[in-house]
Amino acid sequence: MKRDARTGAGWVGAASFLAALFFCAAGLYADGGVEDPLKNAKRSLEVSRSLSDYTAVLVKQERFGRTLAPEEQILIKYANPDRVYMCWIGKVNKGQEALYVKGQNEDRLKAHKGGFMGLVTVNVDPRGKMAMEGQHHPIFHAGIGATTELVLRDLEKGLQSGEVEVFDRGTMILDGREVVTVEALFPETMGAVTHTVKKDETLWDIAALYNQDMYVILHANDGVKAPNGVKGGQALLVPTYYCRRSVSYFDVETGLLVKIENYDWDDNLYEVYQYKDLKLNVGLNDEDFNPENKNYKF
Repeated sequence: MKRDARTGAGWVGAASFLAALFFCAAGLYADGGVEDPLKNAKRSLEVSRSLSDYTAVLVKQERFGRTLAPEEQILIKYANPDRVYMCWIGKVNKGQEALYVKGQNEDRLKAHKGGFMGLVTVNVDPRGKMAMEGQHHPIFHAGIGATTELVLRDLEKGLQSGEVEVFDRGTMILDGREVVTVEALFPETMGAVTHTVKKDETLWDIAALYNQDMYVILHANDGVKAPNGVKGGQALLVPTYYCRRSVSYFDVETGLLVKIENYDWDDNLYEVYQYKDLKLNVGLNDEDFNPENKNYKF
């Protein structure tokens, strides 16, 4: 991994889950460049915020260290604001369920594993070790809107510094839907600041300080295995951007960001998320986010 560490702790910019989309006059120019680098992302965010709810099959795959985990398929129900139900329906973790409703259950995640382990339901901190096992992002960052919002924050920083290069890769058919495909390239060298960990500080605290994603910091620092696995006095790299390369897919009809692929500074696939069979404004109600729902197994 190519790294460029710069000492400092005052960076307030943007970067997080899902790095970016476009590029314009403020930065570098290239064939196939996009005139308005924020247009598609802003439209996706606007549309997502206007929705009352949606359902989809979320297909995700994430890298942990040097290992790319198997692809997961998850039925997701999402309702504004901040109500999320997930059920794993593919071969990986089949039968696992998770439920999060902001302001309920003491803001805890209710979940159980699949198979025999599903007999035990737990209520845990959504940022805790158990909830984050095998996940890049906490459940309260799930959903198209949150993803797009974080993309915009990272993109805006790249535009301000002139460090993002964006290519229009044209349209294609993805799962029977026409999508616009855009590739974004961030600096070849992983720019970063060096942060000295304070006593009792966790990666979540550091991520909030730098407006960065927790797992991006973890991934950039060899030997760090968990959000609370750092000690006072330890030096950590905090990457400036979320990833080196990002490929985004926007549904032409709805304007929503329906798939994104992110690659790290070794050009390894870091993560991919895709919303398939997306159904908008289906009329989800309280019962869909009720752990006592007879169709759930909490």
